[in-house]
Amino acid sequence: MGFGILGATEVRSADGDALPVGGPRVRALLSLLLLNAGRLVTTERLIDGLYGDEPPAGAANALQSQVSRLRRGLAAAGLASAVVEFHAAGYRLAVEPEDVDVHRFERLAAEGRSALAAGDPAHAMDLLSEALDLWRGPALADVA
Repeated sequence: MGFGILGATEVRSADGDALPVGGPRVRALLSLLLLNAGRLVTTERLIDGLYGDEPPAGAANALQSQVSRLRRGLAAAGLASAVVEFHAAGYRLAVEPEDVDVHRFERLAAEGRSALAAGDPAHAMDLLSEALDLWRGPALADVA
């Protein structure tokens, strides 16, 4: 299973097939959680990220609705709905950062810079090329 936000938001099966993600708010919620893969994102941060300065009345309930939609979408894609964990302070996407293209990019870019600084330009080129190959278009291309 893999996730991407370096381009349009995507979920990929273990076989590499693109799986449907959901509507704009679900993609935005997934993107916020992916940027923080494996870490808790507070309810306030998610509401702010989804609704901006003017959240709807009952924003916490609206967030819960989006989380339910995301869980259903991920379950339909073959992931356990429990991958989106509820905690008293917010939600956590229980995936490894390495499963998310942006986190792999950051690691590969750092390793490439280190290889270059260590005088290994061939290895640096391989690492940096692999990092660049993760990009499928503008980051968060389909997230408002």
